[in-house]
Amino acid sequence: MSEQHMRDPLPANPRRASRIILIGPGRRVLYLRAQEPQSGKVFWVMPGGGLEGAETFEQAAIRELDEEVGCPFTLGPCVWIRRHRHLWNGRPADQVERFFVAHTETWVMNPASQDAYITDHKWWTLDQLKSSREEFAPRSVSELLPDVLKGHYPSEPLDCGV
Repeated sequence: MSEQHMRDPLPANPRRASRIILIGPGRRVLYLRAQEPQSGKVFWVMPGGGLEGAETFEQAAIRELDEEVGCPFTLGPCVWIRRHRHLWNGRPADQVERFFVAHTETWVMNPASQDAYITDHKWWTLDQLKSSREEFAPRSVSELLPDVLKGHYPSEPLDCGV
């Protein structure tokens, strides 16, 4: 963050959001290509978004997958958590996320809606994630994903960092 933005106050309450590690055929994981509106910075994120009203993290995960992906899936456990402070649209943002595992048997996406900053999607293999020069969120995905792909889930969600 720039020096000026580091002095700007963070929101009083972090935004709460769910992310989904959607595993498809061939143990590929869905990522959405995002472009930060003000800076134009490009990075890849897992499907998901903020909780609405009194939603639980699980309810938000289901709603977000329906909206952003639109394919049948089975939702599994929360395996990762993170708190992420960053700039969004030129302003400081503070977000707490829970990452849920989900499985689908199809590649077909039929999103009901997608935010304008989402510009593409791709189903990535673990090897592709490890060898890519693209930026992924969370950054530790290539280290944490192997256990998830094997179905080895932690008893408590792991902090996956930024």
